[in-house]
Amino acid sequence: MNRDRLFLDTAFIQALLNPRDNYHNSAKALFPRVRSADEIWITEAIFAEVGNALSASNRDGAIKFIQQCYQTDNISVINIDTVLFRQA
Repeated sequence: MNRDRLFLDTAFIQALLNPRDNYHNSAKALFPRVRSADEIWITEAIFAEVGNALSASNRDGAIKFIQQCYQTDNISVINIDTVLFRQA
């Protein structure tokens, strides 16, 4: 692993999973860096946004991506609760 610490946002995930997205090729090019990162952070709120955005075009891809995030050692999935939301 490298020493990268990354936060994945909705735009990146949507671009990665949607071949029609203008940034799809850029997201694919960056994905090896994501795979080898030391730490990756993502919130469940982003999962909700991705699921909603891709529900019609790539629902299965969104589901698979979300499920894999929970099973990948270098990914920390952060639950957004009221306390954390107010702190932000």
